[in-house]
Amino acid sequence: MVQQQLVSTTKQRLECLICNYRVNPNDECAFSTFNCNVRAFMDETFKVWRCPDCKTIHCLDVVDLDHYYAKFPVFQAQLTSSYRFIYSNLCGRLTKHGFSKDHSLLDYGCGANGLFVQYLQERGFTNSYGYDPYGSKDGFGNPTILQSRPFDYISLQDVIEHVEDPYILLENLNSLLSPGGYILIGTPNAAKLDLNRPDSPDDYNFVHVPYHLHTYTRETLESLGRSQGWEVVDFFDRGFDDTPWFGYNVRAWNTYVSLMDGSVDVVFEPLKLWKMFSSPKFLFYATFGYWLSFHSRMSVMFRKSI
Repeated sequence: MVQQQLVSTTKQRLECLICNYRVNPNDECAFSTFNCNVRAFMDETFKVWRCPDCKTIHCLDVVDLDHYYAKFPVFQAQLTSSYRFIYSNLCGRLTKHGFSKDHSLLDYGCGANGLFVQYLQERGFTNSYGYDPYGSKDGFGNPTILQSRPFDYISLQDVIEHVEDPYILLENLNSLLSPGGYILIGTPNAAKLDLNRPDSPDDYNFVHVPYHLHTYTRETLESLGRSQGWEVVDFFDRGFDDTPWFGYNVRAWNTYVSLMDGSVDVVFEPLKLWKMFSSPKFLFYATFGYWLSFHSRMSVMFRKSI
């Protein structure tokens, strides 16, 4: 397949929003090139760069994200038994810090279908709400949902890396969070991503150009939370979908992606079980992938002061 370089826009992300380091746009050695991992745009490539000071990863070109989200496969996902299984892990991270059926929760950036909210409501967490700016205005994209504030808990899963200015996002969420409330932020861990492996789904699925604008390390994510006056109360060194159960780990899913067409779309389509179980590599990672994890995702639990 002939790779097509996306035409550069008039604006580029040349300055690190964490430490203000400015990359030289003429220094080709500073950039790595990745293909988009969404099937509709796999012919398009984008440059990323890692800040040498704070290690945050930035997507260089500013693009029309509405164009790319129009064919975002995550929005087509349905609440299946697999999702219920991994969401029990996410729910456990919240209940570890006191979340109960008496509390209110906002899943911000819940997707067009609000799968985690559906899961929680099925289990009696009736004060759970979801909002996504790309959702429909008569569904989870209705901003009046935010008027249900303040919330005792906020879940922000795989969202902050999609946002141009995290300070504005977190300031808005701070206004929605009850005093003494908790916010759980899950995101890829830039420190664990190898920009020299653009052909590996273990890396390109988390660099995820052009959707991921800024990818943070644990240190930079915690600094963003502290900028709002939040206290760090817990850290999880892997995503909630990375479990020790057979097949339910990130290395296994990335292996499955590589067995198919290499796009993230395949995860949200009917699984080709024959493809999975005829692959020794998939079976190996389905069994041992949890213990061989690259820890490419993380979560930080913050608490707002009373």
